[in-house]
Amino acid sequence: MAQSTDAAASLLALGIVDIEYRRVSCSYPNKNITFKIDESSNNPYYLAFEILYQQGKMDITAVQLCETQNFVCKLLDRTHGAVWTTTSPPSGPLSIRMLFSANDEDQTWVVPVNNIPGNWKPGDTYDSGVQVNA
Repeated sequence: MAQSTDAAASLLALGIVDIEYRRVSCSYPNKNITFKIDESSNNPYYLAFEILYQQGKMDITAVQLCETQNFVCKLLDRTHGAVWTTTSPPSGPLSIRMLFSANDEDQTWVVPVNNIPGNWKPGDTYDSGVQVNA
């Protein structure tokens, strides 16, 4: 944030600083939303993944992880940024549901075409087969 050594010292002297941010519209031509399994994941005990290539102005405000066999879903925790986590993920192929929100009134659930396979591994990426253009 600081452009010089003096500015850095001034900022540091402030201590804790509130930061405001806003989402800016992104464009990823010819790319689908992609799930990247975080290196900290450990199948079958812990799953963390980052959602990549989300375009448009909408935020992902909730993510559910669903078993493809019986469609039981659980809400995931957002740890930071675009990283979503859960302990004890279900076994087998996993379906993801994402809630896209433009504001409190405009919300849409999106279910990707492709699932995360049951043999997922840290570092792997999986193409969702969908993109949101709103």
